[in-house]
Amino acid sequence: MNHYSRLQINFPEKAIFWRLGGNSARTVLDAESHRRFKKIALTAFEACEPKGRWEIFPVKEVTADGIYLSSGSFIAGGNFAAKCRGINALWCGAVTVGSRVTALRDEQTMVSAGAIYDAVAAECADEAADVLQELARQELLRRGMLLDERRYSPGYGDMPLEVQKFFFSTLNLAELAMVLSENLYIIPEKSVTAFAGVKTI
Repeated sequence: MNHYSRLQINFPEKAIFWRLGGNSARTVLDAESHRRFKKIALTAFEACEPKGRWEIFPVKEVTADGIYLSSGSFIAGGNFAAKCRGINALWCGAVTVGSRVTALRDEQTMVSAGAIYDAVAAECADEAADVLQELARQELLRRGMLLDERRYSPGYGDMPLEVQKFFFSTLNLAELAMVLSENLYIIPEKSVTAFAGVKTI
């Protein structure tokens, strides 16, 4: 298991601005508005606690309906499987930015501040997933394996949310203080689970 108790991520200011509906080419904030925006966003960023872990699992067979692992587990999702022809293993990663940032979001009395906190938490979770995948790519390259840049998450396309159970059982996400709700959503809210294909070079 490859575990990171603190992922080093950059402040994704441009992505946060875009998520809030801004466009750096057309939307111009005056100096005072930008100062207020950045102050709130940086405070939210400091409340993020990005951590994650990843592992790879040998693949037995890729079919039209999903992927069979050598362990006997089946990952449903025909669209995902179609993009994984020829893989030898499946990379599984999970990140979270923790619950502190969303708790602070919910305490905000101004709607605009709450929206900024939410955008920061979401973009930092994506940034953490990017960092985790890059760390995995470097490690797997040293082992003679190539990690696909594309990643796929349960709940998107035809991959059912039921697949979340695989992440929680195999990566032991309870150790990251992550919980799977009865309706198969992850707590803390701003968390990401994802698969990517792995091929031997």
